[in-house]
Amino acid sequence: MEAYGHDVAHVHDAGHGDFARDAAPGVLGLMRRAGIHEGLVVDLGCGSGIWAAALVDAGYDVIGVDQSAALLEIARERAPGARFVRASLFDVKLPPCSAVTVLGECFSYSVDRRAGRPALAIVLRRIAAALRPGGLLVFDVITRGSEPETGRRTWSEGPDWLLCLEAREDPDAGTLTRRIAVFRPEHDRYRRSDELHRLWLYSRVDALADLEAAGLQARTLTGYGRRVRFRRGQIGFAALKQAG
Repeated sequence: MEAYGHDVAHVHDAGHGDFARDAAPGVLGLMRRAGIHEGLVVDLGCGSGIWAAALVDAGYDVIGVDQSAALLEIARERAPGARFVRASLFDVKLPPCSAVTVLGECFSYSVDRRAGRPALAIVLRRIAAALRPGGLLVFDVITRGSEPETGRRTWSEGPDWLLCLEAREDPDAGTLTRRIAVFRPEHDRYRRSDELHRLWLYSRVDALADLEAAGLQARTLTGYGRRVRFRRGQIGFAALKQAG
């Protein structure tokens, strides 16, 4: 089952795009405070291109990477000034760049079976090698305790969609499972699309250790500025590659 097929991609963009939209000013501020006012930004897990479009509008060159063909279709329409690549973040070749961003828990997703700390440590080293001196990596992940012990069920809706979600952590496995059902109108009936998203839970201590091992000087974030404060169990990082 492909993650973020056509229906779930539509709902993700139409109903849950505010995170990327609201985070954009804060992440741009992080980049500018790091002295990054131009150059190439690689957006891993670019989704429907909301953040990529903001980067293009701010004058940056952008490469967006995602595994969902449906999300990339939306992204190419939204941000025609960016270049998009369908690939796993574990495989994509990273060119020399000024910044890499991974917004919206993308490092936590197990769409690629290799997802987990050992593989991510390799990705962090590859990112560090691609960043120019003074370059910046910004990302957020999910940690343990993001969901109640008993799990959570919720729903949301828009003009042409209804989403039902069940989320539950497995503390022994260190994973989070999200069961998603999307209903969209089709002629005189509703079409149902089901997806199962598995995420692994990455700790703050491990993240900081892996960033240091990759040669990046990191600090933790509680959000992307005043507009975006992370929810329970979510944590972010801003990591610099030192000049020289």
